[in-house]
Amino acid sequence: MKRDTTIRIFSLFIALAVVVPAVQAALVVDAGSDRTVLAGEPVTILAACNSTDAFDAMNLSASVDWNTGTTEAEIVAEDEHNGTVRATYTYLAAGTYAATVKVENNATGAVACDTLNVTVKAQTAEVKVAPKTLNQKSNGIMTIFINVAEWLGFAGADRTNVTVSDPAEFAIGNATPEKVNFCAKDGGTLILKYRRQDLDLNEGDNNLTVTGSAVTEEGNVSVAGTGTVSVIKGKNDDGHARAAMAKNQKEFREEQQKSNGKANGRAP
Repeated sequence: MKRDTTIRIFSLFIALAVVVPAVQAALVVDAGSDRTVLAGEPVTILAACNSTDAFDAMNLSASVDWNTGTTEAEIVAEDEHNGTVRATYTYLAAGTYAATVKVENNATGAVACDTLNVTVKAQTAEVKVAPKTLNQKSNGIMTIFINVAEWLGFAGADRTNVTVSDPAEFAIGNATPEKVNFCAKDGGTLILKYRRQDLDLNEGDNNLTVTGSAVTEEGNVSVAGTGTVSVIKGKNDDGHARAAMAKNQKEFREEQQKSNGKANGRAP
């Protein structure tokens, strides 16, 4: 008797598993793949949204938490059960941000969320270093030239009102410049002078990175550039360093004139 009861209960479980369909979420959103953009340039998310209920865009609302602020998003219905959530945002500072897309059915209370990562890279600045060889035992000055004209346009965009609020903010690691000059000729060049003993560079390093910011209509935008340098550990040779600096300054001015000649007619 017990055996027959067990068999009947087991059969009932099988029948229920066959007859009862799997429960599906009423509302689902897919934010899409991770994105990479430049600071100061907009990123647009197109998230796919679907519902087991009839897709009524009038009863749906959407937003995106960009990790630095939240904005409303547009919902466009594509058919009876599917739609697209669209939102655009501009990050100013370099970094990686988690952007969360949220869709809510205001009639049923159903909510769906999905997150993607947005990697924001700094705008690229052309950097020249003089002298190109850094003697760790020298107490001299290293000069950094940043060609403002090269990144003022932000990838070809018409940005003629970009400025630098404080050139002294351009840093190499924890080192800030001892002196800052700006040459407006040929589109503009920042000339930054750093004390070599402030630069935390190791023997054999081939590059140094300069980071700072530019002021746009949206706010301060991250800017970074990498210059080539050879770090050695040798005797003091400031006279050689000054000669190398003069040579590199001359080379930089010649290269700048060539590049500005090619870009003749572009507003700084």
